[in-house]
Amino acid sequence: MTLLHVDCAGSQTWFLDACGRTTHRERRLLLSNFDLGIPLEVREIQTGLNFSERLPELFEGKAMGEDALRVMDEGLKLRENILHEVRGELPQVRSAAKWAAHLPKGKN
Repeated sequence: MTLLHVDCAGSQTWFLDACGRTTHRERRLLLSNFDLGIPLEVREIQTGLNFSERLPELFEGKAMGEDALRVMDEGLKLRENILHEVRGELPQVRSAAKWAAHLPKGKN
């Protein structure tokens, strides 16, 4: 039960709270009687599930594009910084290209 994070009620006795319930037996775990909300028709247990209701979505809002405008704004700022640095290096690149034009041509 601890591995499934089923302490969604915040009760000190959360582990025992569902033991006496009798409704929806097809949805309840055997030992704790915890109601999973879906019928248990499978024959295997999948570990690593988290039944906690603390987050209403599978992913946080950031991961689902909630902050798309913020990310676009950050991208535009990064682009402007890169362009600024390129402009700063442009005189050196032009100077190097001008100098390279005087080098002897190599044989291919």
